Amino acid sequence: MIEITKNPSEDQLYGHVFVSPVKAPDHVKVDVSTLTTAEVDSSGYLKPGVPLQANGALVSAAGQTVHGVTIEAVKLPGRTGNANLATDTSDPLVAVNTEGLINRDIAEDNLGRVYSANELAALALGGFKVTTT
Repeated sequence: MIEITKNPSEDQLYGHVFVSPVKAPDHVKVDVSTLTTAEVDSSGYLKPGVPLQANGALVSAAGQTVHGVTIEAVKLPGRTGNANLATDTSDPLVAVNTEGLINRDIAEDNLGRVYSANELAALALGGFKVTTT
């Protein structure tokens, strides 16, 4: 389904989180009901820089591994905002990059929060490198 929406003027542009080329894309089935407003913006887009496990879940505990990181903002199906995420059962396939060097400053700026210690450890377990500017 193709959706055309006019974005509100307060929407922001997102920085590209990968310093390295995007050479190893894959997709994961994201459980939208587990996402928060840190990962989904006010227009219903999944933000770039979200680290996801192979099962599409966010990193929530120690010992987990990041399979991929969202490359760009992705419009989630049927969403016009980020309210009521916990009741969303759409579970779309989303493109992620499965390797590379991530600019932590840009990723955290996109998300509006810092990567947690568990996320940083999971990125390292997934073979990602994280740098700051």
